Parts: sequence; C-alpha cells; structure tokens
Amino acid sequence: MDLDSPDATSRNNTQAKRLDVSVIVPTYNEAENVPILVGRLQKVLSDYEFEVIVVDDDSPDETWKVAERIAESHHNVRLLHRIDKRGLSSAVFDGMTLAEGQVYVVMDADLQHDEQIIPGLVNPILNGEASITVGSREVENGSYGDFSPSRRLVSWSGSVLARRLLKVNASDPMSGFFAVSSDRFSDVKRRINPRGFKILLEFLARRPRPDVVEVGYEFRSRLHGTTKLTSSIVIAYLLTIVELTIGRVISARFSAYIMVGVVGLVVRVVTTQLFGLLENTSFADQSPISFSHLVTALGIEASVLSNYWGNNVFTFSPFRHKGRDILGGLGRFHLVSAHSIVVSTGVISILSRGTNQDPLFVTWPQVSLTVFAASIIVATLGNYYLNTILTWRTGS
Repeated sequence: MDLDSPDATSRNNTQAKRLDVSVIVPTYNEAENVPILVGRLQKVLSDYEFEVIVVDDDSPDETWKVAERIAESHHNVRLLHRIDKRGLSSAVFDGMTLAEGQVYVVMDADLQHDEQIIPGLVNPILNGEASITVGSREVENGSYGDFSPSRRLVSWSGSVLARRLLKVNASDPMSGFFAVSSDRFSDVKRRINPRGFKILLEFLARRPRPDVVEVGYEFRSRLHGTTKLTSSIVIAYLLTIVELTIGRVISARFSAYIMVGVVGLVVRVVTTQLFGLLENTSFADQSPISFSHLVTALGIEASVLSNYWGNNVFTFSPFRHKGRDILGGLGRFHLVSAHSIVVSTGVISILSRGTNQDPLFVTWPQVSLTVFAASIIVATLGNYYLNTILTWRTGS
C-alpha cells in the first residue's frame, strides 16, 4: 500500500501544535496488517493532527521492522520496540505514556476494529462530552460479526461480571477498541495495573467514575495472522476483575493463589477420606509404614499436585510452565511445599506445647482453630513468596 510521506513544512507545523489524537496500536505478529492499518488511519484521520504509536513486543515475524520502515517515511508514525516486556495492557500503558495527543485511541492491529468510527470516538472527548468513549458491539449499530458461540459466550460472561461486580457504565467493557482523554489517563495512571488483558476496565472502574459514550461498530473477521484470545488471556481478565473488586489490599494474583489453595485443601481431605476407607483391609496390613501416616502423605501429595496445576494454569498463567519446564517447575514446587510443611509443623509445635499429638500429622480440631489457622497463614505467605521468586520466577 502506498503511504505518501508529508513534506518538511507539514512536519514542522505538526510539531508546533498540540496533537488531537494519538492512536496506540499494540502488536505481536502483525507484520502483514500494520501497513494496511496505517494506510487506513492516514485517510480516516486526515482532518486531525494525529500520530500512530506502534508498540511491538519483539514479534517473531518482525512486525517491529515493518513499523520501523513506515516510521522512517512518516513523521506521525512512531515505534516502541519492547524487548524485555510482554502483555497487551502494559503495551497500551507504555504507548499512552509516550503519547502527545489530547485523545488516546486504542485499537488492535488485526483490522477487526472498524477505523471508520474513530472520529465518533474522538469528537465527544475533544468537545468535552466524555472522558472515555468505547467502540461497542452491544449498542445500536454494533455487532459481534462472525464470533463463534464460544467466543460470544466468553465475551458476554466477561461483560456481565464487569457490570455486576464493578458497576462500570459501559455495555461492552471487554472492548479492546476505545478512546481515553489525556486528562483521564493523567488522573488514574498511578493507580493502573497494566498486567491485565483488558486495560479498558482500569479506566472505567477507577474513581472518580468517568463520563462514557459508546459508539456501535461491527466486529470484522481477521484477514491475516491468528487470534490472540487464549485461556490465559481469559484468566488474566478474570483476575483483573478480582483485583478491581477487592482493591489493592490483596492482589488479584494472591487472591487466586488462596482460591487454588482452598481447592487443594479439599483435594487433600477427599483423598485422605477415600484412602481411609481401606484402613481395615489387607492393603492396610501390608503397608510398610503406619497406615495413617501413609494416608496423610498421599493426601499431601494429591494436594501438592492439585495446587501446582491450579497455580500454573490460573495464578501464574503469564509465566506458565510448558513442555519439559513442567517437570522442573513441579520439582521446585515440591521443595517449596516441603518448606510449607516444615513451617506449619513448627508453628503448631510452638503454639500447642503440652499436647501429645505429632505436629506433622495434627489437624484441626486436634488443636485449637486459632493454632491451626496460624500455621496455615504463616505457611501460605511464605509459600506464595517462594513460588513467586523461585517456582515461576515472575520477577516481582
């Protein structure tokens, strides 16, 4: 596609003015789509002073090289090539940090967002009617296009959760096509968590609540490349809702860690109960160690396996172990879990002196609920920290 370069006079005039619009386009493996999108944006925004900021996460298909070549011939196209960072929301956030426009438009590079509605997103903000505008598939003239039933269900469920739990004033809070005033960004940027998937939720849910205008559009089919919607992205969205709902007191990741741990505790109880049914059988008589100790060990191992799977899939999904890494991750998780057992045993031993129970196999109500809860809390906090820095190595 022919992308004509403006002359030097136009370049100088633009730099002297405050830009109207900054379009932030996060990319990953969109080399074929970026030139097409930039060409379309040049046409639809011809009446505005604007810039396009492509934020690429070091795409294997070298999208960043394509954007770099475009930027060399177009003064209003900029590239942010991120080597050591990943993630859609953080890419959008970094792009906004660089933006110089009065309005920040966020859209995907896959050509599924209809660029023709951008003036409808921009004008209400420039006119002071709203601080956020949303390209919506739920309002008049909006459509999900060829969405499969499963994707439609995911989108609908996510929207319902956001509206019910966060009370956001938008019918399509899962939209990745929206605009934010530079003032709104300045007001909330220090409170935004850019680790999630749908950063729009951050702008909608943070107080003071913004004035919102929605503009309907039809979601188009992808022409090149593959969809980025995966199970980890859905999980990240759910964690964003959790964090925005409960605030900063407890992080979404730690909340997920607790929920996985509760499931693991149930798995342990069920496992020990099931194997306990064999206590008076020949199998129990042939056990080389105390049968009650064997059952407890089996319950612990079942819980460890359950917790590892849950945390790998949900809690630490952006850092998920795959393939051969699973064995190494599981090994480290076992070591951390052993630490948990030692810590909880030590807490119980200290707090329940004078009892005749073996602290390694003691459970509530064999000791007071306070003692048992204290052992769980101390062990969980240590476990979470060690798993963060050792098992999944999140860097935080």
